[in-house]
Amino acid sequence: MKRMALVLAALALSAAACGSGTVKPNQSPTPTPTSGRPSSTAVLKIVSPTPLEKVPTSGVLVKISLTGAHVVPSGSTNLKPDEGHIHLKVDGRVITLTGGLEVSTGPLTKGQHLIQVEFAASDHGPFNPRVTQSVAVDAE
Repeated sequence: MKRMALVLAALALSAAACGSGTVKPNQSPTPTPTSGRPSSTAVLKIVSPTPLEKVPTSGVLVKISLTGAHVVPSGSTNLKPDEGHIHLKVDGRVITLTGGLEVSTGPLTKGQHLIQVEFAASDHGPFNPRVTQSVAVDAE
């Protein structure tokens, strides 16, 4: 039952992330507004781990597919819709804001976790709409 709730939460979060930048579960209370932000046609996909995959508590390497854009170093205010970098969160906690297409979660506690990735603009702000994906895993 707990697994089903986590999967449904992950699906709802993925669907909601395509919205207008409202606060979503596991997001900080002061999210970056997306209005006035550039849009991107990039497509982001978590290749692995797969939904509800059993992963080690030592952590998992998140492999990401990005089409229609490429990862660049962060820090530029010259925003382009096909340039940015990867933000990785586990259970709403930021792991990295400057990730590439393979990012480690670091150690995980035993149990279920929600992994979220976002393709963000080179200034760390979100695209409008946000380019996100999430997957629930089970650490053992």
